[in-house]
Amino acid sequence: MFDSLPDYPLKRRWREQIFPSPIVVALIQRQTAVSHPHYLLIQRKRGAYRGQWALVGGKWDFGETLVTAVTREVKEETGLDAVFTALRGLVSERLIPPDHENIGAHFLIFVCELSAPAGSASEQSEGAVAWFSRTEIETLHAKNAIIPSDYLMIQQFAETADSIPHFEAEMLTVLGHDQEHPSRLIRFERINGLETE
Repeated sequence: MFDSLPDYPLKRRWREQIFPSPIVVALIQRQTAVSHPHYLLIQRKRGAYRGQWALVGGKWDFGETLVTAVTREVKEETGLDAVFTALRGLVSERLIPPDHENIGAHFLIFVCELSAPAGSASEQSEGAVAWFSRTEIETLHAKNAIIPSDYLMIQQFAETADSIPHFEAEMLTVLGHDQEHPSRLIRFERINGLETE
């Protein structure tokens, strides 16, 4: 079934995708007085997941660094000025419809851990936001009230010390075969926490 996705006509692909779309999502947690972490989720107002709870995040815009993309999405969706901590995982998520009337999609999801500053998150245009304990997240899952893959990303990547090496590379180059302008490396840097420009 999923092997047929590469053969889907453009009109049956989400936004006529040619390549998987990069998506950033944030695992944002805070400790409570009893030391049980709570995670920030958003209840989507629009789209295929309308009404379901999800990790905060969205599309990675052309030209942005990973850190810029995920912190921008968190600010847009929650009002928080969160701080990037680590890249926790990468998920290749393929979506196939149950019938021929709907569209398929393919996303590369970069799961990032961020720390939240003091203060409260607030609802923005994308939907309501709230903090949930792991027990409450289990309840959401039992009620089919959280996106299933987001639930599993929390299970897999939250509360782990493992991180994926994350490097930012920048080059000054002319794409093509112009030998008069050799490529020049500007930056190749491992990102661990705050990004340096």
